[in-house]
Amino acid sequence: MSEIPRMDPVERRGWWLWAGAFALLIALTATIPTVYAPLLQLLGADDRVELWVRDGYDVFIGLGGMVALFILYTVVKQRELNRMRVRLEDDRTELEDVRTRLSEVSALFGVATTLNLQLRLEVILEIIVRRVVSTLRAQQASIMIYNPETGVLETRASYGLESEFARHAKTRLGEGIAGWVAERQQALLLGPDERDDTFRRHYKHNRNITSALSLPLRVGDRCVGVLNVNRINHPQSFQEHHRETLRLFSEHVGSVVERAEMVERMAARTQALEATNLHLNETHRLKDVFLSTASHELKTPLTAVIAYAELLEVNDGKLSPEKQAEFLRRLRNEARQLLGLIDDILDLSRLETGKLSLERVPSVVNTMVESAVDTTQMMAEKYQVKVSMTLESALPQLEVDEVKIRQVVVNLIANAIKFSPAGSEVQVGTRRDGEFVVIEVTDHGPGIRPEDATHIFSLFGQGMRTGKLSRTGGLGIGLHLVKRLSELHGGHVGMNGREVGGSTFWVRLPVPLPVMPAEPRRRAA
Repeated sequence: MSEIPRMDPVERRGWWLWAGAFALLIALTATIPTVYAPLLQLLGADDRVELWVRDGYDVFIGLGGMVALFILYTVVKQRELNRMRVRLEDDRTELEDVRTRLSEVSALFGVATTLNLQLRLEVILEIIVRRVVSTLRAQQASIMIYNPETGVLETRASYGLESEFARHAKTRLGEGIAGWVAERQQALLLGPDERDDTFRRHYKHNRNITSALSLPLRVGDRCVGVLNVNRINHPQSFQEHHRETLRLFSEHVGSVVERAEMVERMAARTQALEATNLHLNETHRLKDVFLSTASHELKTPLTAVIAYAELLEVNDGKLSPEKQAEFLRRLRNEARQLLGLIDDILDLSRLETGKLSLERVPSVVNTMVESAVDTTQMMAEKYQVKVSMTLESALPQLEVDEVKIRQVVVNLIANAIKFSPAGSEVQVGTRRDGEFVVIEVTDHGPGIRPEDATHIFSLFGQGMRTGKLSRTGGLGIGLHLVKRLSELHGGHVGMNGREVGGSTFWVRLPVPLPVMPAEPRRRAA
C-alpha cells in the first residue's frame, strides 16, 4: 500500500482556518432563514407576508447553493496554492543544495590547483563530470576540450547513463550544439519542446534526453572547452537558475583545465628535453667511440703501407722478384682497405647530408658479386675463412650504381668473414625471387639474438653481435651503409639468423620493368 502523504504545519493550519470560515458561513446561511420566518409571524404577517416567506426561502436556498459552490471553488484553489507552495519550496531547497554542492566543488578544485598541481588533466576532468552529475541530479555529463591546432572539440571525459554516446566524440568549432556554444561562448539550455530549428535538428530524441545544458569553459575571452550536462528520462527539466549557477562553476573549471594543460605541456616538454639530452649524450659517446675506432682502423693500414714501403726502399735490389711482388701485393691490399674505409666514411657523410647521387647503368649481378669476392679474398685468407659462391645463371640485368652495389656486397662479405671462426666457410649466392634479385651471404658466426635483429642494420649496430663495438675490427657502419644504399636503389635488406649457428644476410633489388616499343606504347595510350 502506498503511504498517505503527510501535511506540513503550514498547510494543516491553512486548512483549519478555511474549515472555521466555512463552518461560520454555513451556520449563518442556516440561521438566517430559521430566524426570518418566526420573526415575520411574530410581527403578524398576513397572506402577503406568507408569500414573502416562500420567496425568501427560495432566495435562501439559492444562497446556500452559492455558498456550497464558493466553498468547493475555495477548496480547489487552496489545493493548487498548496501544490505551488510545495513546488516553490522544493525549487528553493534544490537551489540551495546546488549552491552548497558547487561551492564545495569550487573549494575542492581551488585546493587541487593551488596545493597539488600534479593531477593529470584526465583525472581532473573525470572528477568534474562525476561531481556535476551528482550535484545537478543529472544522468550524464561530458567535457570536450578545444584543440586550437586542429580546430576540433574532442571529448576527454564522460560519465553517467549512456556515456558511451559521448565518449571519443569530436566536432569542429561552429558545428553542432557544442560547436555553437564554443564559437559564441554562450551557455545554452535545451528542453524536449525546443522550437528553434538551429538546435532542434541536433537534438538526439532517441536518447530520451529531457533537458540539456551546454556551457563554454572560458579563460578570459578564450574558450578552452565545453561542459555538457543531460537529464535523461527525468521528470523535471533544468531551469534558468541551474544555468546561471553552472555558468559560474564553468568559469572556474576553465582556469583549472588551462592550468592542468600547462602542467602537462611542461611535463611533456621536460620529458622531451630529457630524451633529447640522453640522445645527445649517446651521440657524443658514439662519436668518441667512432673517432677512436676510425683513427685505429685508419692507422693500421697506413702503418702497414709505410712499413712495406720502407722495406722496399731499404732492401732495394736485395729482395727477390717473388718477395718484391708479395710486398707490393700486400701494400696494394692495405691501400685498398684504407681506401674502402675512407669511401665508407665519405658515403656515410653524403647519406646523412642527402648529397649522395647514384649513377645507374645496366649491370650484371653475378659480375658484381664475383668482383666483391675477389676484393675480400685477402681478408678471408687473413681470417682463415673460405669464401664460396653459388650464383644462379640467366639473371636479368639491373639498373643500379655498379660501384655502390659492389660496395654493398663487399661489406656483407667482410662482415661475415670477421664474425666467422677460423676454418669455417662463408657462402655467397644469388637467385631470382619474383620481381626481385636476391643476394645472400651466410656465415657461421656467433649468431644474433631475436630482440637484437631489428637493430643490426642501425649505425654502430655491429656491436649487437658481440656486445661491444669493434671487437672484431671495423667502424661499425658497414651494415648501416648496406641498408641505406640498398634502399636508395628501391630494395631492402634483412637477416635470417639464430642465437647460435650463424646468420644469413640478404639484399633484394627490384628488377626493372621492360620498356615497351614506341608504337605499342602509343597504341596502349
